[in-house]
Amino acid sequence: FRLFFSTPGTPSAMAQSAARDALYSRVLQRYPDCPELPALPASSVKWSEADFGLFIESMGLIAPAGQDVCDVDVEEATPTYAAGESHSQNVHIKGMSSAEACLVIPSQIYMEDLSPAGLNIESILTKFDRCRAAALQTICATNLREMADGFGVGILLSDLCLLIESPAPPALISAATVESEIDLPRLPLVPSWQRLVDSSGGVACSATFGQLLVDLKTTRLSTNQEAYKQLKMPCDRIFGRDIPNKVTLAVRGALAEKLGKQHPSQGRLFTPNAFYKGRYVVAPSDCDTYNTLYHPKVPSVCEHACLSTGQKFCLGSATAFFSRFLAPLPPGLALRVHMFVETRADRGARCMYIFEEEHKLGSCALCAFAVYGGPGARGLY
Repeated sequence: FRLFFSTPGTPSAMAQSAARDALYSRVLQRYPDCPELPALPASSVKWSEADFGLFIESMGLIAPAGQDVCDVDVEEATPTYAAGESHSQNVHIKGMSSAEACLVIPSQIYMEDLSPAGLNIESILTKFDRCRAAALQTICATNLREMADGFGVGILLSDLCLLIESPAPPALISAATVESEIDLPRLPLVPSWQRLVDSSGGVACSATFGQLLVDLKTTRLSTNQEAYKQLKMPCDRIFGRDIPNKVTLAVRGALAEKLGKQHPSQGRLFTPNAFYKGRYVVAPSDCDTYNTLYHPKVPSVCEHACLSTGQKFCLGSATAFFSRFLAPLPPGLALRVHMFVETRADRGARCMYIFEEEHKLGSCALCAFAVYGGPGARGLY
């Protein structure tokens, strides 16, 4: 028997609502400075005291674990998510108290997300970035501005890896979700894993992001334990892995194993059979507020570098992409691009891009590796 089958005015429904309101009011008293929150969804009559605490701490964004998303009254509660589009699903936690615990944010596939040959990697990375920022604010109860103002630290993206998991991209104007995992294993690491899941529940693509806590004043890796604790404690609590017991220890062991196997060796060795040299100048529109190349732009920058040589190996569908950032890349920076390419009929094209500052011989500001075409990557090499 489920509440939404009851008539709103029946005694059973009214009793459940009254009990829900009393419990919510009691939990809310623990947060005297809490701003106004969204209206409770109809399914909140099934919530426990801990569920209400999670709802309040996330500022009403998270529908706690155990809630059946399909049962939500969308006319009563339609939370806004990272991309700002309207939808009929709730943000919620999936896989509570496990190594796969993640924040699930509804999304949709639009024209910008698709390219002639498959998913538009730049657009998908931008979607992931928005959802990662939402996850930081929701799960860790803070954001980059607050971390900078309060602790003088920021989160630096050091590398990313994206793999296309499905042979066909999700359909245009179809529902999707973005699953975001955050872990804080040890200072200064803040790794993240994300997946784009299509309307049938299949994983369209997955990505891993190497992130580091840095001191904004010295631009070195942070040693600020208090700042790291500010992120870690609410993250562990919301994902259900804060209480030290056998289950939690097993989950932390699984997370450590996942971190150690982010980029497993697969397939055959990369054996380039051609070399090309191109050029690229970083445009202002390529950069973010930190005055450096915005990371979702890197796949497009690589395509421009390829085409600058007259080659067209980048026209195939990108099935895997990796990049590592080694130095700032401000607007106007001129780069020489060294491209080592392996082209085989049964494997498509694989290219290693080395971006060298034009006026600093031997420097390397950015490197990337891309797989175009072929039967599907399922790995970088």
